[in-house]
Amino acid sequence: MSDLSEFRRGMIVGARLSGAWVMETANLLGFARSTVSAVMTACTKEGKTTSSKHNSGPKSKLADRDRRVLKRIVARKHKQSLSEITSEMNSHLQDPVSSKTVKRELHAANIYGRVAIRKPLVTPTNAFKRRQWCRDHKCWSPQQWQQVIWSDESSFTLFQTTGRVYVWRTPKEAFNPECLLPTVKHGGGSIMVWGAISWRGLGPLVILHGRIKSNHYLSILGDHVHPFVQTVCPGERPLFQDDNSPIHTARCVQEWFEEHDDAVDHLAWPPQSPDLNIIEHLWQYLESKIRSRFPPPSGLSELKTALQEEWLNIPLNIVHDLYASIPRRIKFVLQSKGGPTPY
Repeated sequence: MSDLSEFRRGMIVGARLSGAWVMETANLLGFARSTVSAVMTACTKEGKTTSSKHNSGPKSKLADRDRRVLKRIVARKHKQSLSEITSEMNSHLQDPVSSKTVKRELHAANIYGRVAIRKPLVTPTNAFKRRQWCRDHKCWSPQQWQQVIWSDESSFTLFQTTGRVYVWRTPKEAFNPECLLPTVKHGGGSIMVWGAISWRGLGPLVILHGRIKSNHYLSILGDHVHPFVQTVCPGERPLFQDDNSPIHTARCVQEWFEEHDDAVDHLAWPPQSPDLNIIEHLWQYLESKIRSRFPPPSGLSELKTALQEEWLNIPLNIVHDLYASIPRRIKFVLQSKGGPTPY
């Protein structure tokens, strides 16, 4: 009603005073019945065509000072339940409030309960090392990054063990096998793989067996990394990246890189930095491709085949996009002062 002009309100009052019913007035002038009634109520009770009633909702039970106290309670300890926050809040109030009120005030302050994002724990010492590494490499050109070969290990289970899967179904199809997410202990078995990528193409995807030790990693370096380097970077001396896993930092592995220093250089790597390793996102891509297969792999041998096939089908432009993301990753690490990043 507030957007009606004085002229339109006068038309409604005039029609009603002339004897027209509410419905007739509404149909004649093209207004809702509730609008006609509201205008006439304001006219008969208050002698005017506007209503002094405002739909402002219930008065807040918390003052501005109380809201600041509530924000400090949450900021001091983020991992509290709503009931714990309410209890502590009420200890500062003369008139207790309900959890519903506290929740509403938190939402008004743009504070919501969310599932915590899992990220590697970064100690202050390692945060400093991450920062230092990023400072040393933030000015690298795209051509310099294109000389880096990235590597990593990852594990894939036969059945999905994390994340949510949505299906379209009717209520009666709730327990239809095609609408269920099968669960088995340990994901029905798993496969460990090692892979490497370069700007010029995908490297090998190696299926690993059993617990991997430094001597197994030596075999990977000799049987797969060295031939790959000679194939994609003939006559060059690219940088090879791996993380600080014990099998990567073993003395025998360091000696291998010293012996092959003329063919490949070893990129120093900061601790607790999967967010800087671009190949991590390829594992997520590979996982999504495996889960979207229909029918899905029914055994570990089929899973191995599927992994090899999907790895070879990864488009090169995805790899190039990951290389292009390196400066942004470094920027985020520096902005977070070496702490966790969105990557």
